[in-house]
Amino acid sequence: MGSTGGPARSGRRTAPSGCARWLAALSVVALATAACGRNTSEPRSATSSTTRGAAGAGDFGTLEGVCGPGDPKGSTDRAVTPSSVTVGTFSDPGSSIRPGLNQELFDTAEVFAAWCNDHGGINGRRIVVDEHDSALFNVRPEMAKACEDDFFLVGGGAAFDQEGVKPRLECLLPAISGFAVSSEARGADLQVQPIPNGIRSQVLGPYDWLAEEFPAGASHAGILGAAIPGGQVTLAMRRELARAAGWKLVYDGTVPATGPPTWAPYVEGLRSKGVKGLVWVGEPENLAALESALRDANYHLDFVITDSNHYDQKLIDLGGAAVDNVYVVGALVPFEMADENPATREYLDLFEKYKPEGKARAYLGLQGMSAWLLFATSATKCGDDLTRRCVYDNARRVTGWTGGGLHAPQNPSEGLASKCFMLYRAGADGFTFPDVDPDDGPFNCDADNILMLKGDYGKPTTLADVGRSIDDLP
Repeated sequence: MGSTGGPARSGRRTAPSGCARWLAALSVVALATAACGRNTSEPRSATSSTTRGAAGAGDFGTLEGVCGPGDPKGSTDRAVTPSSVTVGTFSDPGSSIRPGLNQELFDTAEVFAAWCNDHGGINGRRIVVDEHDSALFNVRPEMAKACEDDFFLVGGGAAFDQEGVKPRLECLLPAISGFAVSSEARGADLQVQPIPNGIRSQVLGPYDWLAEEFPAGASHAGILGAAIPGGQVTLAMRRELARAAGWKLVYDGTVPATGPPTWAPYVEGLRSKGVKGLVWVGEPENLAALESALRDANYHLDFVITDSNHYDQKLIDLGGAAVDNVYVVGALVPFEMADENPATREYLDLFEKYKPEGKARAYLGLQGMSAWLLFATSATKCGDDLTRRCVYDNARRVTGWTGGGLHAPQNPSEGLASKCFMLYRAGADGFTFPDVDPDDGPFNCDADNILMLKGDYGKPTTLADVGRSIDDLP
């Protein structure tokens, strides 16, 4: 479990440029989106002091009527009753290898459900959260339970998600995912990603920016990451991105998923090749250990670029003074800007109200919240006739999505990476935000930021692969 506290804000940027204009634009996008369409047992569910039909605004950020009261009749689909709807979410916190892994996804699910139920639920149906702890290696059995017990999967993710895709499609269980890792899961059928992470496109802008800021690092670059299936796909994409930005890769390696016994051979490998800039794919714990080993060896890198899951206080807590010039690519308004962005402030306030001991300040938690908001707005449009097909179709129609102002505009319908990005720089004193020539609030949304990938990164799993079709979804 993480702390609700976060790093003190410091750095070159004190406020996002054009923030008022950006928030107004988000309002238009999110309101237009809203017009288009909201434990395995009761004891494990999020609790609420308010029962079915409770009155309340049910608004979040720029989204209106996310949750609200009603008087529904009938059991319209699996896991739907006149008074409740059971929704599953996946994460891996029970792993003995990495205890607490992505606990924020469960915490966010509980917070969202408690808030939504306090405002009447989904048209009067109370959300019951069914938490599936896949603990890294139990994806299949947990997916079997989800197929039996759940209406939808929302706001979750699993490190070895490839194990659950075919079973999910076989039982026609749709998902609005918090994240997807493997080739099989990215872009799979019956899935919508509020912040798409597919295998057809990636954001190139951060690599171009680093090449301009640190030319020596880009001309003597290395790539290093976890030796797991999803990690290998990401590493391959990062190679294409680096080369498209004109980088020269002089080192390429992998590490065991849980980290090596000693990092010294990797540090010496980087030193022997003269690496100055590093692409890292993995998790904060291992990057903190690598940064500490680099510091102990008195070897300095101009930069490390890594993925959004590293916008997490534990990177700095574990790495301490060794963390230096780590650039995290993201598309969410950071917690340090919460006072300038009402949706981020509201997210933190909901944690303070419903789960103050929860892990609020983690990037994946914000992604999970965006997924829950997309589910709720899509489900609310279905009215009393709540079915998987209705919710899925509504979510698939969304072309402009900001999670009520939590992040840069995304296109869940298209499933391509957003052209918008910002960088979070991690250092010993916390996270700061370098100026990446923002043109949409804190984000750089240049049209040239997107790279359509040419490499073969596998094939998403389809309904046809399991002998099903979309017409089978009730």
